[in-house]
Amino acid sequence: MNSIILCEGSSDFVLLQYYMRTVYGWTDERTQNIRSDSIKRSRTLKKDENLLTIGGCGGCSKIIPAFEKILQRNSISAVGEAFDKVVIITDRDEVGTEEEFIKKINTSVQKYQLMMKGDIKNNTWLSCEYQNGHGKKQIMELLLLVIPFEDTGAMETFLLNAIANDSAYDAEIIRKGNQFVEEVDKERRYLTKRRYITKSKFDVYFSIRTAAEQFVERQNILKRVPWEQYSQIQEEFQKLKDLT
Repeated sequence: MNSIILCEGSSDFVLLQYYMRTVYGWTDERTQNIRSDSIKRSRTLKKDENLLTIGGCGGCSKIIPAFEKILQRNSISAVGEAFDKVVIITDRDEVGTEEEFIKKINTSVQKYQLMMKGDIKNNTWLSCEYQNGHGKKQIMELLLLVIPFEDTGAMETFLLNAIANDSAYDAEIIRKGNQFVEEVDKERRYLTKRRYITKSKFDVYFSIRTAAEQFVERQNILKRVPWEQYSQIQEEFQKLKDLT
C-alpha cells in the first residue's frame, strides 16, 4: 500500500516522522521522495511492503494545491503507482472554519471526478472511487484530521514537556524561553496566532540547545521522546495506525 500524509509546516513534517517511526515502526525509505510547488519537502518511510510519504506543504494554504497534485497523479497512474490512502492534517486555527476547508476538498474531489462513498467528515476515513490512467476503477481512502493543537495537544508542546520532565536544567531553559515568547511581542504584531506562539517556544529552545545547528544532537533529542504517549493526548492520531 502507498500512502501520503499532507501537513502544514516544517516542524509538523519533522515531528510526524518521529511519531510514525516510534509509535508504528516505520523506517526510512529514501527512494520515493516527492517535491512540487505545493509540497516543499517530503520523506518516504517504509513498513513491510507499505510506503508512506510525509509531505510538508509550507502552510495551510498550500495543502489543497498539494492535494490536487496527488489527485492528478492518481488519475494518470498505472496500477500500483497511485496513492491508496491520503491523510490531510491541519490545525483548526489555520483553516478558518472546518466547513470551509471541507468545501475546498469537495471542490478538488469533484474536479478530478472522484465518486465519494459518503460525505467528508473530520476524523473519518472516506472511500473514493476514480479511474486511473488505464481507465481502470481504483479506490482511494481519504482521512481529514482538523485538530485543535492547543496547549499540551501540540506536538511541539508535548516534546518540550517530555524534555522538561527528563531534565531539571532543560526545564528551566524551557520555562524562561516560554516566558520570553509570551512577553516579547506585547502588541502581537508578529505572533498573531496561537500556533505561532507554540512554534516559537519550540524554536527558541532548540536555538539554545543546538545553537550551532547540530543536526545529530537534535535527532538524538527527538529520538528520546516517548512519542507513543502522544496518541493518549491527541486521540485523532490513532487513526494513522490504519496506514499499514
